[in-house]
Formats: sequence, structure tokens, C-alpha cells
Amino acid sequence: MSRLDRLIYGATTAVSRPAVVHRYLAGVEGAHHVPASGPMVLVPNHSSFADHFVLDALLAVLRDDPSFYFLTKAEAFVNPVRRRWTTAVGGIPVDRDQPGRELLAAVERVFSSGSTLVVYPEGTRGPGWPLLPFKDGAFRFAVRSGVPVVPVGMWGVQDVLPKGANRPVRGATARVVFGPPLEIDPALPRPKKVAALGEAARTALESLVDQARNPTPERDRLAAQELAEQAEAVIETMLSRTDTLPAEQRMRQARLLLDLADVAEAGNVDALAMRARLAGLKMLEVSLPRRLTMMSKLRQDTQRVLDADPDHLMGNYLMGRWHLAAPKQFGGRREVGLSHMRHVARIGAHDTRYPMAYAEALLKTGDRAGAAEQFRAVMDAPAPDARTQDRRRRAADHYAALTADGVPTSTSVG
Repeated sequence: MSRLDRLIYGATTAVSRPAVVHRYLAGVEGAHHVPASGPMVLVPNHSSFADHFVLDALLAVLRDDPSFYFLTKAEAFVNPVRRRWTTAVGGIPVDRDQPGRELLAAVERVFSSGSTLVVYPEGTRGPGWPLLPFKDGAFRFAVRSGVPVVPVGMWGVQDVLPKGANRPVRGATARVVFGPPLEIDPALPRPKKVAALGEAARTALESLVDQARNPTPERDRLAAQELAEQAEAVIETMLSRTDTLPAEQRMRQARLLLDLADVAEAGNVDALAMRARLAGLKMLEVSLPRRLTMMSKLRQDTQRVLDADPDHLMGNYLMGRWHLAAPKQFGGRREVGLSHMRHVARIGAHDTRYPMAYAEALLKTGDRAGAAEQFRAVMDAPAPDARTQDRRRRAADHYAALTADGVPTSTSVG
């Protein structure tokens, strides 16, 4: 991509992405079905030119590499200005009557870079419902390269930017529902694989568009919870010692996932807890005066979580950390912090980060015997991933130091 193309792309997405997320989306479901990385073919229904912008905004949140490419009619490349803009935002020209080798080469470049290829199987914009007949190009590309096919149904985008309109309609909103990657019999010969993928995609899209047309509060609540869980997973990835992306990019990704959660269900308690956690992490990076000004709001937000759910795991963890870190003049109480951490270690015993946090809190407050017991619990727990293994090593180091000093321990874990 040339410097001019990067400028065009950056200027376009700087306007379109915030507008989509904060103004034109009414809900997003099934976001967890989108792979975070690796090549894939995304097959949406097509009812508006704004489909591109909606998908771009969502992929920028859900994918580690937000770049995506889409097939579009060759006529879009006739005008020099339009050709430059379409190329910059990821358009790939296709001759609908006679696609050539250049198209196959461009598609292979997309897949080899680990990016997303968006192909509208209807081939052109339809009314939104019913779906137009499908073309098989998307499925031929997927079978040829062995990449997953993810269906996505959209509704309302045709009202956000109707055919012939030059600007979005104020107040119009869209809903998006992602489905799981399509599965077919891998033993089928290639032509039958293509046909089977096409049939599976149409069945999936009919169901997904219907879901987008007919939302329910229960599904919105579930979507908000899943998005909050994705935000937590992003944070955990950021805190791991193996993440290859900058921390600021991960923080931005987590914030946007929580924005989507708020779209699905305003005030979702899990999303509120994750926002408080992000604020707590941000506090670690700022100066002491700024940190002190942020502490009051962090406590208020965390208290809102606990008011809604007194046993909320992250809410108790954050409140415990707050009381242990806040100066006494600001309301910090060590005994209150330890009480929350004790509760966290009990209800979160399945995850070693919580007993580890309680152990460190005990050590900080001078209860060396209690800390040793908790470190022992972390050492004895399964360690299925690199971060848990690192936590176990740190617990073992603490335990060895404590027991070398003759700290008494018991066989019970509080």
C-alpha cells in the first residue's frame, strides 16, 4: 500500500469506524465466532453500500489484523478517483462475466497475508430480504485455499444508507449477527464441497438475517456478556508475556468490545466490571497526582458492580485491590481489602490468579503463614498455559522464601 493509499484508508476509517460503532449499530451477536487471526472468507448478505463500513468497523474490533478486502464490480475502477479510493480501502476488481487469473492471484495474496476476504454471495445489492440467488465464487476460493467460511447476517443497513443515497439516514440503525464457521464433509470432492458450502451458507444466512430482523432482550443480554468476556480475554492476552501486539492496541480493542457490549445491553454488569479493570490498569501508567484523581471514580464504578452483584468475581477483586492500594486518607482500608480478596480466592479458586492475588495481599499485610498457604495452593493447581505456569513459578519462589525463613504453615487453605 502506497503512502497515499494509507492516508486515504486512515482518513476514511477514522470517520467511518466511530460512526458505525457509536451511532449506527443497534446490536451485534455472535462476535466470538470471528477468528481473531488467520485468513478467512466472510460471506454477508448485501443490501447497502454501507455494508463495507459496518463490516470494517467490526473486524477492526474483533480481529488482531483489521485489514480486509472485498470483491467489487470492475466498473468501480473506471473513474480514476473512485478507483484510487476503492483500492485504498481494500476493493478488488472482479469481472462478473469472466473472472481471470489476476483475481485468483489477488485472493491468494489476501489469504497468504492472513487477512479477511469479504465476498457477498448474492453478487449485488438486494432488498435485504429475501436473499437473492447465490454465486459460488466465495466458496470456490475457500475450498481452493482451505480457509474457513464465516457467515454474517445484517439487517437495517439498507435503511442506514439506502440505494441512491449520498449520506447516512439520521436515526437509522443496523444489527449484525455472526454465525459459526461453516462445516462440511471434508471427504467430498472439490465440486461437491463448493456446492455444499453454498447450500450451508444460504441456510445459515437465512437464519442469521432472521435473527438480525427479530432481536430479543435475552439474546442482547447474552451478546453483551460474551463481548465483555472477549474484552477480558483481550486484557489477559495483553498481560501475558507472549503477546505480539502493543499494549495500547489491546487496550483500545478491549474498550471497543465494551462499547459493543453497551450497544447490546446498556449497563451490563460484566462490561462495567471490565471498564473498571481497564481504568485500574490505566492508573498504573499515569503520574501519582493523576492516579489519585482517578481513584474515586474507580471505586464508584466498582461499587456499582457490587451493588448489582455482591458476588461478582471481578468486582470483588477490583474492590480488594482498591482498598489495599488506596491511601488511608482516601478511604483505603486494608482489612476491607483483605476481606474482598479472601472472598475472591474462595469463589475464584478455579483460576489461580485469584488465590495468587490473595496470597500477595496477605504477604503485603504481614500474614506470612496465610500467604504461604495460598502460594502452596497455586503451586498445586493445574497450569495449562504459559501465564499460569509463570504464576506457579512465582508462587514457588515466594513459598520457598517463606518456608526457608521458618514460616509455619498448615495443611488447610483459607
